Amino acid sequence: MAHAPWNAKFENLLRQGLPGLGRDEAPAADVPMEAYGLDSMALIGIVSSLESVFRVSLAGQVVIPVRTLTAGQLWGILSAALHPAWADDRRAEPAGSIRNASPWAVA
Repeated sequence: MAHAPWNAKFENLLRQGLPGLGRDEAPAADVPMEAYGLDSMALIGIVSSLESVFRVSLAGQVVIPVRTLTAGQLWGILSAALHPAWADDRRAEPAGSIRNASPWAVA
């Protein structure tokens, strides 16, 4: 069995909303979670739990239809919320760059 790309905390939260997932079974990253019993109400519960536990906002981020949403896609959405790309881009800029400056400091 391949190692899941997510952490145990994420998987435990998923399990709460996936009634069709066996006790000793891990959700596959590329299988629609609908196969494990995910419906729109369960997704709302999972997203709410993810936001609370990981202290992020996923509002407007989960735009994939419930019937095709995979655990891997949801993990990607959560990961992007935890580590926004703009934060990485700012560190990559040279120290004296205009782009790295605060918009309030640029005249």
